[in-house]
Amino acid sequence: MKKLIIAAVVAAAVGGVAYANYAATQEVKKVVDKQISALSIQSGVDIKYSDISASIFDSSMQLSDITVSNSLSNEPVATIDSIDVSGYEVDAIPPHTGFVMTNFRFSDEFLAQLPENSNNKLASTSYNVNSSLDYNKDSGDSDFALKVTANEVADVNFNLGLAKTTALMEASLAASQMQNEAADGQLTLEQQLQQQSKMMAALTQLEPRRINLSIADEGELKAVVDSFLTAQGMTHEQFKQVVAMQLQQVPVSEELVTAITNFVNGLSSFSVSAKLPEGKGMMEINQQIQMLMGQPEELAKFINLQASGA
Repeated sequence: MKKLIIAAVVAAAVGGVAYANYAATQEVKKVVDKQISALSIQSGVDIKYSDISASIFDSSMQLSDITVSNSLSNEPVATIDSIDVSGYEVDAIPPHTGFVMTNFRFSDEFLAQLPENSNNKLASTSYNVNSSLDYNKDSGDSDFALKVTANEVADVNFNLGLAKTTALMEASLAASQMQNEAADGQLTLEQQLQQQSKMMAALTQLEPRRINLSIADEGELKAVVDSFLTAQGMTHEQFKQVVAMQLQQVPVSEELVTAITNFVNGLSSFSVSAKLPEGKGMMEINQQIQMLMGQPEELAKFINLQASGA
């Protein structure tokens, strides 16, 4: 008897969760459809998906089998296997949000319209995008991470750490809420100007703390670069000479010169990072950087620059 009662409770709970997820999906669908409609108007493309689902446990949603087409000619532009968004909240600033786009690929029709000297390997490969934003409400710090993978070509990683981001988060939330409340997802000119003003004010409060950019070969990076150079009428040796000449004319640190030179020669990996002084806002740091532009080694010390290439 106890087993039957437990089974009944579990079944009811599962059924309740399933219904809650279904209800959440319907609400999310309304928001997504409105945002897609607004994006289509702005970009001139039609975006359609075959399925959408949402989960109440991690505030996540997934779009599947997405197609992007030209709104005028109706010709397909690209396809996407899926887009996953996690941590999204309509009326609050979440501590973590994630975005994953899987297998973005341009259509054959779109590729056929590219100029003959286009880099076909880079254009025809598939792309994965993975990004996240972590926000600490107590400290006001935020960490943004982005990874873009061009299948069999290269991985590109970008990371940014910021302090005093609360005002920016609040402005972003207000802008999102205003757009969701708009009848057609379109803001009036006055509303756009208001949001831009709030965003600009919030940006002035930011304190950049650290930044990192890295590139890693996934097998075909050299072939892609050489194909691009050939289309420009240049060999790889000529390219190396041009880069070396430009590096002599630009005031950059020896460490960065070595990293760039090694990367141009090997096209295997490249990484550059900076750790900025705490307690300094964007404007103050920019002013200091401008003052040190003619002193590359001093500038490298100021921003704690580290670079490597192979």
